[in-house]
Amino acid sequence: MMYIMKKKPTLLMALWIVSVISVVCLFGCHSDDNKPEEVDFLTKLQSLELINTPENGFFSEWALKKIEEIETSHVKDISIVKVRIFKGEWNNRNVYFISDNLQSCLFCEVYYDDGIKIEWSAEDLFMNFCKTSKGWKLIYEFGEGIY
Repeated sequence: MMYIMKKKPTLLMALWIVSVISVVCLFGCHSDDNKPEEVDFLTKLQSLELINTPENGFFSEWALKKIEEIETSHVKDISIVKVRIFKGEWNNRNVYFISDNLQSCLFCEVYYDDGIKIEWSAEDLFMNFCKTSKGWKLIYEFGEGIY
């Protein structure tokens, strides 16, 4: 009987710890990864079809360098990767969104027309981009995969 009494507090303590972790994960570890604006934006882009190619002279110098970098770095992943470059308009400027799902950051490759990378300094800036950017076209695609 004494042995069981010693084990009960340990078992109760373990159950209490599991309960606390569950509650923290349920409420405290909530992720905003699926914000409606972001989901709508990405869904809209995924439905676009390729309209242009680099051979048409459609790309600026910085974009051609970026394409060369993409093709060189993903040559071994060509069967699993699908890198896409979209061109749109945001705040009266042309912007380019590079979708490379092998990267850990989804919106890390967004550039102005002059090749300057957009830094998302505030979440409201990012949400504004998802809500107000327009005129998106798929202008480049590399790879045969689904990523």
